[in-house]
Amino acid sequence: MVSLELVKEASTFYAARTCTSPQAVYELFAPFIETKDREHLVIAGLNVKNEPTAIQVVHIGTINQSLAFPRDILKMALLSNSVSICVGHNHPSGSVTASLADIEFTAKLEKACRLLQINLQDHLIIGSGGKYLFMKAEGYITDSK
Repeated sequence: MVSLELVKEASTFYAARTCTSPQAVYELFAPFIETKDREHLVIAGLNVKNEPTAIQVVHIGTINQSLAFPRDILKMALLSNSVSICVGHNHPSGSVTASLADIEFTAKLEKACRLLQINLQDHLIIGSGGKYLFMKAEGYITDSK
């Protein structure tokens, strides 16, 4: 038999943060991934008030791609008891244009989230110089509420 327990730790990084706007999500993710020289995929698990309960880099890729799977993201979401998630990754090239791989990954993740009744709030692509793109605003994510 195996037992798994999460230990809640206080964090000033999470204090008084909510993910209720694109700018707020960008400000949460940018310190983790904006200046990286390889693609990094990060997830924020959110509670019912859209406050981060967990933030994790789930994959580090190459200069132009990241091979991630929805199961890796949803594992963290389930373990942190998240009701919603925001996902983000950087483009080291600085471009915020969504690639075909970005679009396909987002569609797979959205389908998996629906199955587990976890709301995919958005998928953010961070470029350089404070530029970012939200996949929901571009129509790649439907509003599942």
